[in-house]
Amino acid sequence: MRILVFGDSIAQGFFDSRGGWVQRLAADIHARTLGAMNTDESFYAEVHNLGVSGDTASGVLARIVNETKARRLYEMPDLIIIAVGINDSVLIHNKAQQDVYKFQETLEHLADKAMALTNNVLFMGLSAVDEELTNPWKFSSTGKQFRNHRINLFEDTIKQVAINQEIDFVPIHDKFLQELDNGYELLSDGLHPNDLGHELIYQMISPKIEELIR
Repeated sequence: MRILVFGDSIAQGFFDSRGGWVQRLAADIHARTLGAMNTDESFYAEVHNLGVSGDTASGVLARIVNETKARRLYEMPDLIIIAVGINDSVLIHNKAQQDVYKFQETLEHLADKAMALTNNVLFMGLSAVDEELTNPWKFSSTGKQFRNHRINLFEDTIKQVAINQEIDFVPIHDKFLQELDNGYELLSDGLHPNDLGHELIYQMISPKIEELIR
């Protein structure tokens, strides 16, 4: 099986010394594959990190077919993971840059394209932010703002599309925000998860991935 992860800079693994939650997944999956090869077991999987910094749902929609087909190997089944939406939620000077209904429409098209490529599709929720650092985000020169109530709205939209399309979904936001409220340092710059934040995401996502690759 090929596991293809489409997303933004968080999927790409920015600000994590181990390369992010996708790299953690790759390390575990590839170790299992090598172990199976040495013991004549039937397990084989490979992970492709297709996260692109700054990407949005429309960006993933534009590239998902070509990037998936470019990595097709024999008749190996695919698991496509969609981890996108936080950049769609952005505000600039308190003005939304993406209408949530347009986001929903784009996700529906994205789901259709993904399911035309494979029967195994997984939508992920969105990590929370530290609004003291993201309202506005201190590293933005254009006044970008990331707020948890809006990120939560976009995760709810992802969840609803997944339910409607009968796609697997893993929530992230509430647990991530709860751990932030409990005092855990999960973010590097208020927006991007650090090592501990990526580890938390991986612990939340890995049981569902394990279920899908059996």
